[in-house]
Order: sequence, then C-alpha cells, then structure tokens
Amino acid sequence: MKSNKEKINPMELIIKKSELFSMYGEELTDSEKERALRDFHARRPPRWCGLTVHVTINCPFQCAYCYIEDMGFKFDGPRPYPLSSKELVYAILSNPCFLPSRHGTLIAIGAVSEPFIFPSKALEYLRELAKLGNPIQFSTKQYISKNLAEKIASIAIEYNTPISPLITIITMQKYDILERFAPPPEKRLDSIKNLRDAGLKPVLFLRPLIPGINLDEIEDILEAAKDSGAVGVVIGGFRVTRRIINRLESLGLNTVLIKERLKIIDEKQRNVPLPEKKIAMNKAKKKGLITWASTCCANSWNANVPCPSACFIDGPCTKCPNFCSYPADTPNASEVIKALQELNINAKIKGPRVLMLNYPFKGADMLVRNISRRSVKVVKKFKRSISLASN
Repeated sequence: MKSNKEKINPMELIIKKSELFSMYGEELTDSEKERALRDFHARRPPRWCGLTVHVTINCPFQCAYCYIEDMGFKFDGPRPYPLSSKELVYAILSNPCFLPSRHGTLIAIGAVSEPFIFPSKALEYLRELAKLGNPIQFSTKQYISKNLAEKIASIAIEYNTPISPLITIITMQKYDILERFAPPPEKRLDSIKNLRDAGLKPVLFLRPLIPGINLDEIEDILEAAKDSGAVGVVIGGFRVTRRIINRLESLGLNTVLIKERLKIIDEKQRNVPLPEKKIAMNKAKKKGLITWASTCCANSWNANVPCPSACFIDGPCTKCPNFCSYPADTPNASEVIKALQELNINAKIKGPRVLMLNYPFKGADMLVRNISRRSVKVVKKFKRSISLASN
C-alpha cells in the first residue's frame, strides 16, 4: 500500500538538531546553558508516548489513583517548572535521544502533573516547543476555556506544528471520591468542545480503567465525549502500588478485583491485567470514535506521521486511520544505518527489525525506533552494561 505521508530522511533530523542546538546556544548565556544541561530533560530517555516534558512540579488535584507520590512528587505545593522556555528547549536539544521536526521525537506534556495549573507557563512552553516542529501532545483535567483553546490553536497554526489535546475523564459518578480536587467532568467535556471549536482534534483519555470501580461507566463517558466533539479515545491501563491500594480503600472503595489480578502489590508500580480494555475499544468504535491503545498513536495520527514507537510493527496498533505500515512508512535501511553510525550506534537491519549491537546511552533503543520506524532488539549484554554503569 502506498503511503500518503512524507518520507522520513534520518540524516536530515540529525543535521537539523545540530543547527537548532547551535542556534539556541547563541541565544543563551553561559550560566543559562549550564543550568539547562544540568536539568533532567537533557538526559531523560523517551517513553513510548515520547519525551515527557514537565510544565509543573507537584499536583494539587490529588486523584485517588495517581502514582506521582510514588515517583517523588507531592500532592501539594505546585510550582512552575524552573527553566525558561529557551532553557527547556536547549536542554531537550542536548538530550542524545531527542530528534527535532515533525518526524522527530514525540513530545508528551502532563505526565506527572497538571500542565495548565499555570496556563501562562504552559503557553510559554508550548510556543517555544512548537518552533521545533515536533508532534506535541498534552494531557489535562483542567478546564480549557474558549480563549485558552484559541491560544493553543493559534500556536499550532503559527508554527505549523501539530498539537494533540488529551482530556482525561474516567468517571462521571464517582468524581467526588476519585478526583475531588480536580475540575468536574462536565467542565472537561466543555474543554473538549472548546478545543474542537478552536480547530483542534481533542481526544478522550480514558485512563485508568479500574476494575470494580469505574468499568460500568465506560459507555456513558464515551458517549458524552463524542457528543462534546472528541474525535477519538485513548484507552489506557492502570498501575498500582501499595500506597494507591491503601488510598483507594481509605476512601471506602472496593479493591478486591484489583488484588485478585495481581500476585504482588508493593512499592513498585505494577500493571493491572485488563481484559476489559478490548471491550471498551469495541464500544468506542461502535460509537464512531477513533480508538487507540497508546497515546503515541493518537499523537502520530494527529501529525500524519508513522508512529515513532513503531507500534504498527510490534506495539499495540489498533489499525487506526493513520494506516502506518512497513515498508511504505519506513526509511531505507541504508539511510538508517548511515544515520545510526553518525550517532555511534552499531546495528543490523533485517526487514522491519533492527538489532542493536551496542547501547551507548540510556534510551538509545527508542531513538533507533524513531529513526528507523522499525522494532528494535538490543543485544542483552550491551543493555546490561549501560544499566550497571548508570547505577
């Protein structure tokens, strides 16, 4: 099948990164550059959703199912991220895993806090990040007014950068228990409408699905989001720790089904098996919503690029209208090898798969996925050696 997407040129991404890094370096003072290079954005490895970008530290919404406390963040004292927008971008451009442009690394905002607690800071970051051209996705529970939606849309238009909004709604009935400090679901439905009216393509983020707690609400949530203007839905899983289980039980919620599905519950975040996820996807499709199992796929669809995480080869692909495919949407093997050599990565390519023969830095496998749009396997001894070196 012939692709309707622009062909990826791996070397162009590398050259563009070098040019942008030099440009931002000239705009910052030495102390600003040093501060940026010390920041975690300069070395954070990307996840499947992309490179996570923090606008806010700590989150006051205190959702009962949230795991940020297990990651060292707090449920109070929210504050804007300390870097300026140019320092942030300079830090990101110094990250060995990051590549700029529409075919570069996905950017994911809102992973560990609510990004629109400080809307002016969120817009400042969005505007500067948009200059890179990368697909940007933000997840939010905050109310997005018509005015704010129009400002976000104007940034996307001004810089010809795709911005994908994810609006989290997981309950209509138990909101006052699970999310009592967040804006009510009705306001989030208004956010969907405002974003759609502004010309963006809002997506419902139905995550987490919590056995015994919110699974009976799925159909109503899907219908309400569709009526408000959502174009699709990302249906996500549920990670728990002992802290989260204790919190749910302290609120009088029944956790029996959750416990039955996990052999171990401790301080480590563990995924709860969710066979209901497929059922929820089928319900969404019947309602005319585009359905994704991963946020990277929604972001890629919005940008009309093949998924940089290569979900269409070995990930949770749902065969959405983006129609990512091999070999139509993957660059030539020779071009990939040349680009990887430039990055000091040794690899062999066989069809839709890349075998990494070294692992020079943490997250290199996600970078290879991005450049090659193929699945990746790392020779175990190399990945183990870099892991030991980083400890």
